[in-house]
Order: sequence, then C-alpha cells, then structure tokens
Amino acid sequence: MSIDELIRKIEARAANRTHQERLQLLQDAHILDSEGKLDRKFFHLKENLKNDPAQSNLA
Repeated sequence: MSIDELIRKIEARAANRTHQERLQLLQDAHILDSEGKLDRKFFHLKENLKNDPAQSNLA
C-alpha cells in the first residue's frame, strides 16, 4: 500500500467519525482526560510552567 492510499484511507475514516468517537480516540491517546480536558499528566499550561522552576525554560 502506498503512502497516498494510506492517507486517503485515513481521511475517509476520519470523515465518518462522530464527535463521541473523536473524543474517545483523544482519551485513548491520553490527550484528553475523562472530563474532556487536556490530560495533565502530559500537558502543562504556560501559567503552570512559569511557576515551576524546573520547567520554566519550556514556557
């Protein structure tokens, strides 16, 4: 399967997904938590980084 075929296949699947299916994919990938917010284990807001000296260079 070529890259072009793979891209078309992925785009076709994405076009048919419901909102709930998209949310579930994001939760399974640990991007969103169960409340639909960014998973704090992996994502930090800039305000939080400014207050954390160990990670201040990331803000």
